[in-house]
Amino acid sequence: MFKKLASVILAVLLLALSAPAAFAEGGLFCRMMETEYADDRLPALDEAAETVSVTQTEGSVTVEICQAYYEGNRVYISYRASSLILEQDGLELGDGAYADIIAGGSTELEDGSVEGWKECIVPEDELADTQTFCFTYRIPGSEAKKVLSVTLAHNGYVQYLQGVSPDGTGPAHAILYAGKVDVKGAVILNAPEQVPGWLAWQNGEEGDGKDFVCGWNLYRNGEMVSCDLFGGAETLEDGVVFSVMYPYMDDFSGLTLVPEYSEAGEKPDEAITLEPMDPGAA
Repeated sequence: MFKKLASVILAVLLLALSAPAAFAEGGLFCRMMETEYADDRLPALDEAAETVSVTQTEGSVTVEICQAYYEGNRVYISYRASSLILEQDGLELGDGAYADIIAGGSTELEDGSVEGWKECIVPEDELADTQTFCFTYRIPGSEAKKVLSVTLAHNGYVQYLQGVSPDGTGPAHAILYAGKVDVKGAVILNAPEQVPGWLAWQNGEEGDGKDFVCGWNLYRNGEMVSCDLFGGAETLEDGVVFSVMYPYMDDFSGLTLVPEYSEAGEKPDEAITLEPMDPGAA
């Protein structure tokens, strides 16, 4: 489960003098926008995250959790190490459970230090008002397990959205949850005829040539906001469930989800209009 950090020599120094003004005054999440592990959500995450500055030093190696944020079923941390370390992919919880990594990355700076970030998914049965997360690593040449812990308060979602396909264009139902970092959720497409095409595509096969929905793009008042950042889907006997994710936004008006087909491209006439929903119905 441990892996050596990916080492990438940056083309430019991650310093205020070389970073764009938009990120120069931000924290480590914002600085990661200048690496190959950039993510559209990082500036919003930089704003939402708590500065924790939890450090641990072993010999000449110092490791620090710089920022952390716990929202919905996700936890995010940014971290720094004074030299290369062997780190666990995800994060351990205080009771020994595991939060698996789903996004992030790390980069080596010119001075040999390492900066990175992680997004990990918290098991549903581990969600709590407060939770302890453990960054676990080893120093090269040592088998000793090192643990750096941070306890975080849970942040709920700020807006719930739902919508269904217009009459006559297919039974799709979307439920999305908006937080301070992103908008995530699921689109359930009850269309058994689309399952073979999806299974063939997932297996790298040509399939039967039938057109199928391959993703959902988010629009506001006819202008694209974002393509799906996650792109995950699960096939069922009677359809497909899409796990979707989009960057943070503070305006939830005029939002629609437009399906994109494998052959025909986008079909705006099948767009799902998103409306606020009662959190109790989620």
